[in-house]
Amino acid sequence: MILIQIILVVGIFYLLIRFLANPSSTNIRAWKKILGIIFTLLAVVVVLLPQTANDIAHSVGVGRGADLLLYVLTLAFIFVCLNLYLKSKQDERRYVELARQIALLDARLNHKPKKKSRHD
Repeated sequence: MILIQIILVVGIFYLLIRFLANPSSTNIRAWKKILGIIFTLLAVVVVLLPQTANDIAHSVGVGRGADLLLYVLTLAFIFVCLNLYLKSKQDERRYVELARQIALLDARLNHKPKKKSRHD
């Protein structure tokens, strides 16, 4: 085994453990965790058996494993960007609704009805 393979495998498993052991990971959906584990296993296979990437690439019609990796990473990047965009839009809607509720509550608390005098 080459030194870079050891470094990559250790790094991949370290990232997986950090991802799964994170206290906030309870909020992460199960399918994302499953995809993370599958991705980790595939990454380890490709690191330990580089020819496998070429074989997979040839089977799907791509010339080299490195090109296939680039295509997959491009898709993953687009997915992450889209996911973050949709999440930020959802948060933005939540903040607007929260601001409206606070404004209404503030208006109710600060609105004091005028006392009518007996002479009116």
